[in-house]
Amino acid sequence: MPGIYVMAILTIAFTTLLCIAALNQWTRADRRYFWLILAGLPLSLVVNRFVKTPLVTFVAASAGIPLKLGPDVAFWFIVLIWMNAPIFEEAIKVLPMALPASRVFLRDELQALGAGLALGMGFGLGEAAYLAYGLAQSPAYSKIPWYLFTGFASERLIVTFGHGLMTSLAVLGLSRGGRKSLLGYLTAVGLHALINLGPILLALKLLPATLASAASYAVILGAFALFQKNLRSARKSSGTLPKEIVYFER
Repeated sequence: MPGIYVMAILTIAFTTLLCIAALNQWTRADRRYFWLILAGLPLSLVVNRFVKTPLVTFVAASAGIPLKLGPDVAFWFIVLIWMNAPIFEEAIKVLPMALPASRVFLRDELQALGAGLALGMGFGLGEAAYLAYGLAQSPAYSKIPWYLFTGFASERLIVTFGHGLMTSLAVLGLSRGGRKSLLGYLTAVGLHALINLGPILLALKLLPATLASAASYAVILGAFALFQKNLRSARKSSGTLPKEIVYFER
């Protein structure tokens, strides 16, 4: 078995436990959200195999452009590759909310945040499996021992939570309805684009690896702060915001 599969199994198992623990904390142990994790699992495979890859391959073949980022590649094609994932991934992650059984989560903002969090986490877990399969097909990675894929493990753990945070904002917009639905989606797309900007600049040799990773993780921290702000607001509106504890008085 290729080493990446071993690390992927360990990473997905550990990340799943953390996702469940986080959902229990943020949704007050409401187990309905666990089914949404399952709904998100296959979405990475679907969007990559049937949307993202065919689109970029078709455009590259039509324009006679090699499928490889570099300083000599046309600027418009770089933008296409950069925005491909944010636009289509953020759209497919909220697609399960169109199902009648899922619409109950759109009744209030608190449920919407939890639903988006679960869907995004499921997508992230599925994406980890999809990427591991892709790496295993490359001879350059197939012989590497599993314990050397620590970078894959740490990145997938953080990115899985990042997917959850972004999707929570998109589903929150759906619960608000009207123009706010589009605003929520565009917010998720914008955050996703900023997260992917570091790897794009790295591929173009405009940014070193350490700074590229740091920039992406900083955006995820920003997404977490935005999620926490909306969560507090939703709990306040629903009357479930915990009261502040006073430990001493003067």
